[in-house]
Amino acid sequence: MKITSKCSCSGSPDLLFCCSGAADTAEIGDRAVRLLHKAKDAKMFCLAGIAGGVELIMTNTQAAGRLIVVDGCDSDCAKLTMEKSGFTGFSHFRVTDLGWEKGKTPVTEERITEAAERLRQILAAAPVSAEA
Repeated sequence: MKITSKCSCSGSPDLLFCCSGAADTAEIGDRAVRLLHKAKDAKMFCLAGIAGGVELIMTNTQAAGRLIVVDGCDSDCAKLTMEKSGFTGFSHFRVTDLGWEKGKTPVTEERITEAAERLRQILAAAPVSAEA
């Protein structure tokens, strides 16, 4: 059975995938992504569904306008998950690239806001998928 994309939005949504790992920098990334989701700048989507090959999640991801993948550190778990699932046309952001060190960066509203602003810049510059 072929599953078709189900989206209640108009057009192809921009999707955000985030490593929600145990590190402080991953929490900052996760909370920044949630800020953009709540502001309706883009839609937070399920990285675990990508890893599990959930058909509807895969189909909706293939139909997305832009894909932004966020990792907390240089292990790049979210990026590797997307690549192993066949997705390559995405923009990638690593929270530690802001100069913060994994395991030594307290989670603050200021840091979450700074990461969210960087994500907004990446989203604005990201090309729209040819499949969308």
